[in-house]
Amino acid sequence: MNVLFLSNLTGNLWAGPNHSVPAQVLAQSKVDNVMWLNLNHNRRAEWSIGGVDCKTLDDYPTGRLRDLPAPFNHPDVVMVEEAYCYPFSKIIRDIQKENIPYVIVPRSTLTNQAQRHKSLKKVIGNLVYFRRMFANAVAIQYLTEQEKMDSADGDWNRSCFVIPNGIYMPEEMKFTESDETSEKKIVYIGRMEIYQKGLDFLLEAVKYHAESMRRDNIKLYIYGPDRENTRIKLETFISENALADVVFLGDSLLGQEKERVLRESNAFIMTSRFEGLPMGMLEALAYGLPCFATRGTNLIEEINREDAGWTAETDVNDIIKVYGEMIADLPDTSIIVHKQNNAKRLAQTYSWDYQAVRLHDELLNILKERES
Repeated sequence: MNVLFLSNLTGNLWAGPNHSVPAQVLAQSKVDNVMWLNLNHNRRAEWSIGGVDCKTLDDYPTGRLRDLPAPFNHPDVVMVEEAYCYPFSKIIRDIQKENIPYVIVPRSTLTNQAQRHKSLKKVIGNLVYFRRMFANAVAIQYLTEQEKMDSADGDWNRSCFVIPNGIYMPEEMKFTESDETSEKKIVYIGRMEIYQKGLDFLLEAVKYHAESMRRDNIKLYIYGPDRENTRIKLETFISENALADVVFLGDSLLGQEKERVLRESNAFIMTSRFEGLPMGMLEALAYGLPCFATRGTNLIEEINREDAGWTAETDVNDIIKVYGEMIADLPDTSIIVHKQNNAKRLAQTYSWDYQAVRLHDELLNILKERES
């Protein structure tokens, strides 16, 4: 099967799709004939490995279907790796004109929470162009069942399916601290973005439990790039509430430095209002880190089932309550070792190669139904 992948990646490695899309394309290349076109001028060296070469508008300046090499000027199916992206418009019109089936991967942007964020812009965009683009797709691929449910239960299109992001298991995983008096590190790695990532919820929980954190030598480390002057807002909250001794703000983490922080931490936390399927949390699970997840992360069912961490509703009061349960557990080595082992086992169910086979089979079924 000839599969064309379309994306509009920025190349900023703090954004999950800049990791998940290249990994998905590489895994899919093992079972299908693929081409990947990033519809801008951004390309990273690590995107062109394993026999897959990321093409950009430097290679195909028009960004039009007819100018791509055969067979990708008329592929069997197109994977559109984003929902809201203006550069898609020309090539999507080409694809629709040629009656080529395409699948959209919205990555949480069709959820009710995401639609309420900057809602006027989305209402206008949906009315003018995007809702027709979504409806005319052969299917929408959601990353979790929760994302599908939160996206009006798939109401954007008559056909949808769920296949998650994958992960590659690290060679070196989390080691267990034997010294119960040492500092316990809770880590968040992701964008410093208050609304989507729920960092206001997170700091309210820290404020409520600050004395317990001091007593048990527990600290929260927040790493990530600044979005919309979020860092200043976080620093102001931390200063006004005298939390500087229990909360540390750091810059983006990449490569070996990110791996080091994950190996040296005791728990990972993400209090998002909405996500597709957060790569940061999957990576943390792969390193054996028990995870604190809100329902907005779309991973609470799995974490609950495997007892791989702590889960809360996307509500500040429930987050405060469960955060207290987490910091009470952190000094107990037996509890944490149990959750570490469960986290590793959960992560192993997310394999990129397995997800590629699932996508191949799903696309074949869609194409067969379309022909019948």
